[in-house]
Amino acid sequence: MARPGRLLLAAAAALLGLRLCFLASPEKLPKEKGFEFNPTVAASAALPALTMLADDAEAKYGDNRKWSAVLVPLTTLVFPAVAMGSFVLYSFQEDAFWRLVPGTKRAAEAEKAWREHPLFKDSQDPMFGLLNPDDYEKGLEEAWERAKPAGSTVTVKDKLKQLSKQDSPHWESWRSLSA
Repeated sequence: MARPGRLLLAAAAALLGLRLCFLASPEKLPKEKGFEFNPTVAASAALPALTMLADDAEAKYGDNRKWSAVLVPLTTLVFPAVAMGSFVLYSFQEDAFWRLVPGTKRAAEAEKAWREHPLFKDSQDPMFGLLNPDDYEKGLEEAWERAKPAGSTVTVKDKLKQLSKQDSPHWESWRSLSA
C-alpha cells in the first residue's frame, strides 16, 4: 500500500509536468485575452494518470465483515427506529389518520371542499343521479301500498320524515331533503 506522502508527491509532480508540458508559453498566448491558470482543468487532465495509482478492484477476504458491521445495525436498528419514531410522532398529531377518523377538522375541510365543487355538491343525496326523482317517489309509494300490512296507517312520506329525525349516518342525506 502506498504511503500518503508518496501519493501527494506523485500528484504534485503530475501537476507540475502538466503545467510545463501542456501550457503555452507567454509569447504564444493571444493578446486580446488574458490567461489565468485554472487548477480544476489541470486536475481533470491529471485524473487519467491518477487512476494508475489506485489498487485493482477485487473482492478480498474480510470485506464482507466491514460492510456487515455497518449495514446490519443500520438496517435492523437505525432505519426501523426512525420509521417507528416517525409513525409515533405522526399518530399523536391532531389530524393523524384523518381519512379514517370521521369528524376531524381536516376531514371536515376536505368534505366542505368537495361540496363546493358543482359536480359533487349533491353527491350525498340518495336521489342524486336520478333523472326523475318524482317518479321514484311515486313508485316507492305504490310499492308500499301493495306491500303494507292490512290496516296499516303508515305512509312513505311520514316514515321518511320520521327516519330523517334519527341520528343515524344512513339517513343524513334524508335530513337535507326534508329541510
